[in-house]
Amino acid sequence: MTSKERLLIALKGGKPDHVPVSPDISVMVPDRLDGRPFYEIHLDGREHYGWTSATHGEVYVDAVKYFGMDGFYMYGGLKEIRSPDAPQFSSEVIDVPEGKLVRRICQTPKGPLTEEELYFADEAPWRQQKPVKDLETDFERLQLWMGLGDWKYEKQYFDKDVIGDLGVYLGMIPVFQDWWFNYRDGGFENVFLDLLTETSYMEKVHDFWMQWALANVRAMTEAKPDIIMLGGSSASLSVSSPDIFRKYELPFIQKAAALCKAANIPCHLHICGRSWPLVEIVAEESDVTSMEPMEEPPSGNVDLAMVKKRFGKKLCIKGNINTTSFMMTATPAEVEEKCKRLIDEVGYDGGFILSTGDQCGRDTPDANLFKMVEVAKTYGKYS
Repeated sequence: MTSKERLLIALKGGKPDHVPVSPDISVMVPDRLDGRPFYEIHLDGREHYGWTSATHGEVYVDAVKYFGMDGFYMYGGLKEIRSPDAPQFSSEVIDVPEGKLVRRICQTPKGPLTEEELYFADEAPWRQQKPVKDLETDFERLQLWMGLGDWKYEKQYFDKDVIGDLGVYLGMIPVFQDWWFNYRDGGFENVFLDLLTETSYMEKVHDFWMQWALANVRAMTEAKPDIIMLGGSSASLSVSSPDIFRKYELPFIQKAAALCKAANIPCHLHICGRSWPLVEIVAEESDVTSMEPMEEPPSGNVDLAMVKKRFGKKLCIKGNINTTSFMMTATPAEVEEKCKRLIDEVGYDGGFILSTGDQCGRDTPDANLFKMVEVAKTYGKYS
């Protein structure tokens, strides 16, 4: 059985040959293993329409092969078909002591959008300046860059062969708080000030985003990725609230999951950090079919055994070994014990992917990741 087949069976609630194992190593572990400065991997100058870069997608797949794990490839995207005269960002790369500083500018009919991103040799990139600085002025410019409707995309992904049968190819779309955090200067402080003090205007922003996001989901259902992931890191209750989730996220999640269901494509939701009340909302009020990483304490508040008991017939569970402390400091024997406990408590009848919490740190010991894979393939066999 291939990794793709194994994961798809589990994502649909079934029992493959053994418990799939896909620790979240998304950026830093693969880049460390590659050995090049991280900025060389991420600033490769190649055509790319998804997250990070084309080279990083290949580096991730190399790490999947190295560990022998089942891959979650989330780096691709559909190319948008834009008018030749549509505003575009141009960039300038500057050498700085920390690595590379990228300054980007987009000239719109209503003025420029600017952003700066710092790329390091041994850390993930950091956007130190984002385009929307003045809420109303820059949002109008952002709309002109993104387009005001009638979004069109190519009909297929051009990089699905990068992961092939080594895992599943994800189409990915951010939920609203993730999307706004990506563009709003000032970080979470300004994101939540906007949501709480600029309610009327943010409803206008949300309506625009909803139209764009659903157009993107419809295009993805036609292009047929293996699964569609709704990216919701910034909706985490570590920073946000259930009320904000219900107002700004749930309506989209319900509509996107319904589109996925109609297309027979699993709908996967990522919300890291504290998320237990959101697990309940999503399981009871949407057609989402799988969720991750359902983090355990101290970074989260989810008991996977309880999720399995209450929602195991509805949700495929992917998670949830702590990355901020446990995976960094535990011995392989301790990792083995925790993996076996999760398999016993959550994986006994399928619908489970053994994984970690949100992204393993750069210096996570390889031995701990190898141990996760070993336990899934041996102790996690289904008879």
